[in-house]
Amino acid sequence: MNSQIKLAIIAIVIVIPLASLAVTQPSFNSEISTTENSKLQVITSATFLSEFSQNVGKEMIDVTLLVPMGADPHDWEPTIRDREKIQKADIVIVNGIGYEHWLSSLDSNDNQGILVDTSNGISILDSEKHNDHAKEDHEEKFYEEIAHVIEEFEDGHMTQSQSIKAIEETLHEHEGDGHGTGAIEDIENLLHEIEDGHIESEYGLEEIHHLVSGEDVHDDHEEDKHDKHNHEGLDPHIWLNPVYAQLQVKNIANALSNSDSTNKNYYQSNAAIYNKELDLLDSKIRTELSGCKTDFITFHDAFSYFSEEYGLTQHTIISSNDSHGEVTPKTLENIISLARELNIKVIFAEENTSTKTSQVIADELGGKVLVLSPLEIVSDETYVEKMTQNLDSLKEALC
Repeated sequence: MNSQIKLAIIAIVIVIPLASLAVTQPSFNSEISTTENSKLQVITSATFLSEFSQNVGKEMIDVTLLVPMGADPHDWEPTIRDREKIQKADIVIVNGIGYEHWLSSLDSNDNQGILVDTSNGISILDSEKHNDHAKEDHEEKFYEEIAHVIEEFEDGHMTQSQSIKAIEETLHEHEGDGHGTGAIEDIENLLHEIEDGHIESEYGLEEIHHLVSGEDVHDDHEEDKHDKHNHEGLDPHIWLNPVYAQLQVKNIANALSNSDSTNKNYYQSNAAIYNKELDLLDSKIRTELSGCKTDFITFHDAFSYFSEEYGLTQHTIISSNDSHGEVTPKTLENIISLARELNIKVIFAEENTSTKTSQVIADELGGKVLVLSPLEIVSDETYVEKMTQNLDSLKEALC
């Protein structure tokens, strides 16, 4: 073998390994790219859920909020593009309890990922049990007024004709209150029976007294509330209770851990750190509201879970299930009457609704309007910051 052939062979032996190195180098860059693209794609239905998720997943997840800035989550509906986002997501995180009314409109092709209901493990309130307290208080007062009239008759302080007239006037004053129970219809029928001479006045008044003070009216009232419960559902505002917010964070951490078990400890550690902040917030609220008054009036009953947690009593202007409902003059009259009875001077409004109604009531009371945020609108402020602002407003009103 001559020297030229030997040199050629040596060159080939040297070049081939170098070429192999050149080929394997891009595969390393490709691996880095794959790692970057392997972030969990997370969709959330509310701004507070985005914050909870980001604090748990940090740089390991990409979070997309479905509801755009300025939109009312109660009215929002997903577009075709939103449905495409949901379809591509690894995890879709929702509040649950009917808050995302649009979920029922999605078909099986709209969500290929994991659906996480953050309300799991939380004791849910019936919205009607904690709603429209002003109306319920006023209804009890209505029955008490009629019972008092009849007691005045029985004690000889009123004649039969005077007591019947007083009952008719009471019915007229409360017309349109929405009491509408069978007991009230029975009262009206008994009055007609007395007027037509079909029954004795004394017997008719005795029956009316039984209706407004016995079990009949209370059973009827409970039946009304049961019907409302069946039709109007449950209260979704769990996130406004910092104790329940911590459970939501845990549910998110568990979902991320199940989807990405390699980083389970990381997610659980982040959740524990963030929940310490929420726990401090909880302690701060308990301490600073301790010893303060407990009754407050707000626009709708977003703060039932908060009130139950911290021993407050929430009275509302409208039903939570009708957040855009009209406020009637009778509703205003009832709320103003209740506020005077409880010596309430501050009426709470929400940042995402008009303050006009709250201002009308406050002006009548010689009081003022403060904001109590349900944290449903996109904001640069954090959950803890917004809840601290709510605490400051409550302290101004109650302490």
